Amino acid sequence: MPFRIKLRRTRRYVLSKNYFVTRIRLLDTNVIECTLSVESTGQECLEAVAQRLELRETHYFGLWFHTKAQVHRWVELEKPIKKQLDKFGIEPLLFFGVMFYVPSVSRLEDEATRYQYYLQVKKEVLDGHLHCTVEQGIRLAGLAVQADFGDFSQYKSQDFLRKYVLFPVNWPQVDEFLEEWTQKVAEEHKSHCRMLPAEAELLYIKDVEKLDGFGQESFAAKDNYTNDIFIGVSFIGVFVKHRNGRSIMLHRWKDIGTIAHNKSAITVEITSKDDTIMFHTEDMEMAKYIAQHFTARHKFYKQNKICCYIISPNIFLIICFQKKVSLNFTDSIFHDDPYYKSETSLDHCHLEFGFRNGTVPNGSMCSSPSVNSLNRSQTFMQASPVSSNLSIPGSELMRPDYIPSHRHSTRSAK
Repeated sequence: MPFRIKLRRTRRYVLSKNYFVTRIRLLDTNVIECTLSVESTGQECLEAVAQRLELRETHYFGLWFHTKAQVHRWVELEKPIKKQLDKFGIEPLLFFGVMFYVPSVSRLEDEATRYQYYLQVKKEVLDGHLHCTVEQGIRLAGLAVQADFGDFSQYKSQDFLRKYVLFPVNWPQVDEFLEEWTQKVAEEHKSHCRMLPAEAELLYIKDVEKLDGFGQESFAAKDNYTNDIFIGVSFIGVFVKHRNGRSIMLHRWKDIGTIAHNKSAITVEITSKDDTIMFHTEDMEMAKYIAQHFTARHKFYKQNKICCYIISPNIFLIICFQKKVSLNFTDSIFHDDPYYKSETSLDHCHLEFGFRNGTVPNGSMCSSPSVNSLNRSQTFMQASPVSSNLSIPGSELMRPDYIPSHRHSTRSAK
């Protein structure tokens, strides 16, 4: 067995010239170690993680890491992972997470997928990336406690809630408020008695889907007039907004053609109008990252049939006219789904769009940290039964006392 060397400065674990060990932080905050060859791709590492989590629907997920500039960068799954970490990463620590959101959780078929999805959206709420009112936050906290700890009747008191992270980090950390809110969470928790964890998780996700900014990420840029703007993507399409939050335009994926970059500029072809819009970023690398990231999103949402179904007859576009205007609506990528119809540019009228991820009046879309580029294959690959690179031995999977890993955090919390 080769001698293991630990490099203290970079925390890199080197087994030999041909193998190395990387750590992967899961959405439940647990960290696993993965032994990879120097030629192992991001896809192979993702499959190893999926095997550990008994996750079959891997195409919604990805791996990312912190760059030397302290921004997020998604792993390019087709390329060797070590080269990417060596070039851009500060240490061989990866993060597993949701890369592609969907309009409705009801289309996620596997319970393990829904559980990881739940962990992701809960993290977004607690990290303060998604804004919620106190009322919404208390309801979400009550559902999370039911999902993570089970019925309140199992505990002698609700004091354990004080040690549990219940509220977003950007809420006031005032003892008086926290005590009041915690008591309300305890009552909310009691109201969910006998609700199964999976049901509580599902309700949690459905509530988060209504929050502003759900499933969105944006990047700082400039328009052709050097105005500071944000350009971003969601499962609906590409949006543009001013730095003050006012929405400028939203283009649906169906109406978008080629997304490219030229030096520090990004170009987005709008096929429905035979036009091309241009944005400018801080440098060529950032333009390349954003263009590749948008292209991957474009490819996924146009090819994935999950984004082409009718969600619900009760979900529809709310249009509030502040003045009389005439619009010619066209079919969205959801194939006549009332979930979303839009004019290409929001500059021409004052509208309030009621999305499942919240109302977007004049651009109330949240901005996330810059996520760098990826070139991701859209071939939906499932995890291998037993990975040759790592993670969990095949013998362990066959143990009679083996606990499904997607519930490990729930078991340990109790």
